[in-house]
Amino acid sequence: MTQYPDPLGVYRISNLKFYSKLEAIEFSTRTGQPIHWDFNEAVFSSYDWTKEPSQSLSELYRQRAQQLRDRYDYIVLSYSGGSDSDNILHSFVDNDIKIDEVVSQINVQGTGDRDGWLNEEIYKTAIPAVSELQKKQNFKYRLVDLTPIELNFFSTTENRYDWIYQMSMSWTPNNVSRKNWPARIAEWRTIIDAGKKLCIVCGIDKPRIAHIDGKFCVRFLDLTDVAATANSAAGNQDYCDELFYWTPDMPQLVIKQAHVIKNYFKGNIPSLPDVSLDKSDVAFCEHQGKKYWLSRDGMSRLIYPAWTPGGVVCGKPPSMIFSNRDTWFFAMQDQHPAKQAWTMGVDKLWKTLPSQWKNNPKDITKGVKLCISPNYWLE
Repeated sequence: MTQYPDPLGVYRISNLKFYSKLEAIEFSTRTGQPIHWDFNEAVFSSYDWTKEPSQSLSELYRQRAQQLRDRYDYIVLSYSGGSDSDNILHSFVDNDIKIDEVVSQINVQGTGDRDGWLNEEIYKTAIPAVSELQKKQNFKYRLVDLTPIELNFFSTTENRYDWIYQMSMSWTPNNVSRKNWPARIAEWRTIIDAGKKLCIVCGIDKPRIAHIDGKFCVRFLDLTDVAATANSAAGNQDYCDELFYWTPDMPQLVIKQAHVIKNYFKGNIPSLPDVSLDKSDVAFCEHQGKKYWLSRDGMSRLIYPAWTPGGVVCGKPPSMIFSNRDTWFFAMQDQHPAKQAWTMGVDKLWKTLPSQWKNNPKDITKGVKLCISPNYWLE
């Protein structure tokens, strides 16, 4: 367990704290008190973000991997083959730091299609990449088909009514049911029951860089529930979810990433590769009254030294409630018990949320508004 309290973030209202965003919104609505999302502010605000760490990114990644190795008996990496998780795997393997297991998610049982959205990335990118790195280090690789996990989760009576309180931003079926993994994977359950410390490491996330009034800053977003549920944030489970990048255990890592990006933006903005007027959501610089955005691929090239562009990448889902990963789930008959339970929960979620918390009150696919951390100024 991390040495800091609430490393995955907490929603505060006055002197109360909530790990469920929806629960916090309900209380805020009843009392008229505002919500403050606290993402390790006591730790992050104690650092001088204007000072670029002297260590290289590769060295900081190595230190972070070793930090996790020293803390846990069994480390599982959630691996998609994308740049975030690929960099983590290289941080272990290239530095001869033992990683116990790598796991990738598929839904072939639901779709029957290895070339479909999600599956194609795993079979054509993740598996070949893992196979190459297994030549350097002997670690277990597991494919977990989400299909039976989702069906089991939403068909279980105890999950039919209150599962919406376990998430903060992503209520899509595959993400919600992920909190049931250890109960479905016998080897993990055995490790936990033996009293060993197990963690699942996720590549959360790329730094969000903004350029405001001529100065650069970093901001965190409450997107952590794609890796950790409310139960996880509250510490109410017998394994740990670890964010490799957004961690209070090593703020120097994200500070260094941010300075690398800031320094890149100091070049001739209009002519920089991977910078354009096309919004990317990760980093922007204002220049002559226009916002120039760094592409996701461009950011990956800057902050992940071992990453090589190429391969199939399925990208980010267009909706945090209706993900492409769950097309097979949404295609089931409405009478299916699992689909009924999920639909009932989402309907309750949308009716419960006040309009000001909806990105578009007329379009549920647009999801729920984000909470944003304070600005951490780089200059």
